[in-house]
Amino acid sequence: MQVKTATPTPETPTQTPVLEETIMAVQVPSVSPALISPDRKWRAEVMSYDCTPFADMGDYALERLMLVQEGGGDRIVDQQILACGGLGAFGLGPLFWSPNSLFLYYTDAREGVPDGCGYWERSILRLDVTQWVVEKLGRGPLSPDGLKLATWQGMELVVWDIDGGEIGRVPASAPQSLDGPIAWSPDSQSLVYLQYASDCPFVSGKSYVVRLDLPELSAEILVESEAPSFGGVEWEFPDALRLFDENGVEWAYDLKTEELEVVK
Repeated sequence: MQVKTATPTPETPTQTPVLEETIMAVQVPSVSPALISPDRKWRAEVMSYDCTPFADMGDYALERLMLVQEGGGDRIVDQQILACGGLGAFGLGPLFWSPNSLFLYYTDAREGVPDGCGYWERSILRLDVTQWVVEKLGRGPLSPDGLKLATWQGMELVVWDIDGGEIGRVPASAPQSLDGPIAWSPDSQSLVYLQYASDCPFVSGKSYVVRLDLPELSAEILVESEAPSFGGVEWEFPDALRLFDENGVEWAYDLKTEELEVVK
């Protein structure tokens, strides 16, 4: 299969069905391994149709995220028409089911990265299988216990219950700065996130390390630093953060003593 990109395709809305019909008529789809819901009533799988040439328009491929119900019946969750060739973030892919089988979480950026530089994390969407509604949740990580999700939506950080809806949202602590990586605490009861003045071509300017505690969603700026400027964070142990500056140097921040030092 040729390389695909999710760069917006040049067709008009009236051309979209023509592209779909032509691609499906000449290509035999490949089907991804199924992600089965916990109650085993649904299979989520991606049907991929290979690149097809269109005169004076280039080559296009098609992907469809499908839900197949036990006992029969297919439904299209989402689809992408992909311009073949080049770079970019693209591709549909199921990520995980909620434990109660009511929500399918998936991404529309399964492969690649966007053009340009700076912090990026793949987007996450959620299908409610009872209402058949898709919601864009934003970008961010799943908690270690697998029960919560934290994402950026613009300059707000939103915390989600995997089995339910939104737990709450808070504005970024430094509204004039860019949003950065999020890291959950080992017990999934807190998280930290980074913000900085610039991240292209590399992290620079004043950076912030912010802690957010659940369930109150109370925020506290732990570190405010311009030299170094922090662009990466990990929270592996309860009382310590690992921070990485613009040069890739690792620093340790002690959450009890509030001391920050270079890791030698």
